[in-house]
Amino acid sequence: MSDDLKKLMEILNDPALNNSMRLGILLALYGLESINFSQLLKILNIPKSSLYTHLQVLEEGGYIKMTKKLTPLGPRTFIEITDKGKEVMRQYSILVNKMSEKK
Repeated sequence: MSDDLKKLMEILNDPALNNSMRLGILLALYGLESINFSQLLKILNIPKSSLYTHLQVLEEGGYIKMTKKLTPLGPRTFIEITDKGKEVMRQYSILVNKMSEKK
């Protein structure tokens, strides 16, 4: 097994990242930095409870941070990627690109 594949599998073996929905959430946040709960809910088209559960797992893993903010439209929950989340997504992107170039 190549070193790149081993590194990729280490990332994906993290309980917070071994779910495609959570990985997708982090990939989206990697490009956006921050998004509110309602916007993310519309993008993913999953039940609120499922999204909240995924976000809790990511937050417990240190990959995201959720904060409540008062906006002109009322209170909103914002989700932002942490430095740890950015670093793991940077590594993930590099590894996937390296592996796709080898084909």
